[in-house]
Amino acid sequence: MKYLIILTMMVFSALRVAAYEVQVKDSSTDVSNTDIAAIFDKMTREKFFDGEHFTPEANKYNFPANFVPEYNDSLLMIRIQEMDEASPFEYQFNDDVKKWITFYISKRYFVGRLVGLSRMYYPLFEQAFDKYNVPLEMKHLAIVESALNPTAKSWAGAAGLWQFMYKTGLLYDLNITSYVDDRFDPIKATEAAAHHMSDLFAIYHDWALVLAAYNAGPGTINRAIKRANGETNYWKIKHFLPRETQQYVPAFIAASYMITYYAEHNITVQKPAFVEWEIDTVTVKSTMSFNFFSSIVGIPEEDLVVLNPQYIKKVIPGTPGNPYTIRMPQQYALVFVEKEQLMYDSLKKSQAVDTAMVATNTGTNNSNNGNNGSTTAVNTAGNKNYHTVQNGETLGTIASVYGTTVSNIQAWNNMKSTVIYPGQKLIVYGTASSTYKPNNGTSAGSTDLKTVYYTVKKGDTLWKISSLYGVSVDDIRKANNLKNDNLQVGQKLKIHKNS
Repeated sequence: MKYLIILTMMVFSALRVAAYEVQVKDSSTDVSNTDIAAIFDKMTREKFFDGEHFTPEANKYNFPANFVPEYNDSLLMIRIQEMDEASPFEYQFNDDVKKWITFYISKRYFVGRLVGLSRMYYPLFEQAFDKYNVPLEMKHLAIVESALNPTAKSWAGAAGLWQFMYKTGLLYDLNITSYVDDRFDPIKATEAAAHHMSDLFAIYHDWALVLAAYNAGPGTINRAIKRANGETNYWKIKHFLPRETQQYVPAFIAASYMITYYAEHNITVQKPAFVEWEIDTVTVKSTMSFNFFSSIVGIPEEDLVVLNPQYIKKVIPGTPGNPYTIRMPQQYALVFVEKEQLMYDSLKKSQAVDTAMVATNTGTNNSNNGNNGSTTAVNTAGNKNYHTVQNGETLGTIASVYGTTVSNIQAWNNMKSTVIYPGQKLIVYGTASSTYKPNNGTSAGSTDLKTVYYTVKKGDTLWKISSLYGVSVDDIRKANNLKNDNLQVGQKLKIHKNS
């Protein structure tokens, strides 16, 4: 039956079978003015991954670089019909779908990045969807929801790859604390999305309606079904849905089409630095900053951020009874296994220094306060300072600088642990020692910087150069007044590194 409908549409493009008239009711819709398009455009401007994390691949058809193939509606319709026959999802071609395909084609470079990112995230999606008996094609929904940006956040507060609201996330065990937001966790959020879709299908038994309910909520869908005299097919109730939801399924179909037929449209794949089959997972059993973890394992801190966006303050709040996982390239996972005990031993030594500082400073302050050893009162005597944490600093060393205690700093800043991270701002009462000099972001104990010059070679990126010299990409950008990450072969860069 579906095949006959497609043939009819091909021969009589001006006619529509009555059951599908609602699909083109508002054929004048400009999809670029929808919230869906606005979110997609926002993600093209606010990229989670910068350019240096991608490498272009040659198109398999060897089209000229700037060639944009054009295909008639009949061929687009046939391709979508083939997608429909291979999927339990009811793919259809109509005017709205065509407009969304045109919209995506206009974002050629970013669609190429999406294809590349799909290699990083789709294996995770497919594993979770298979577990919950969700069609694997539903993985393309993450393109519509977040443009595959795991840190995406909407104006309404929805967050992550699958754009969970706070309360909906809690229903599916996505916890949010001061240090961790599971909505940004690609693995946990995908598990929740698959579970949610499975629950919606148990209600509606129509995957297009599942998408509509994912977007607008079951209450909206139930009202539309009631207005449509009990119909439970998306295409038959579509005109009773909100305008954005009417565009949601066509946008999904177009996204599915583009991710399937990108090569035919001469869209160049931008291969990401990380792909799923090269990533491993390790378990961390102590609380530590990304900076500390990076210093032991050797993985660049920015790579930890890319692969573990759920740690919103760059702190891993692990404990022996509640360990946390970290994703990283396999080569670093092997280093972690070798240095895990060294890491915990080093952390204990750092904490021992803090404890010693507390003991020393508590003795001094208690005698002044006259509270017989009690530290329950928080001393706010002295100047109020805003201290920016530098690399290598601990609460103990900061407390010694201002002549206060670690417990006081914790109380002033509502801190439940002694974990801090570079760049964090702390309120500290007291007067800084006359010998204290901020290190302006250099490594602890080292304020002498040596300037070297590096000549850019073919294939170099800022990330690769920063790894070579043990500095950050931001340091190189600032030293050379770079406004973007584009490099030219032969370009000379100043590198400020510790002498």
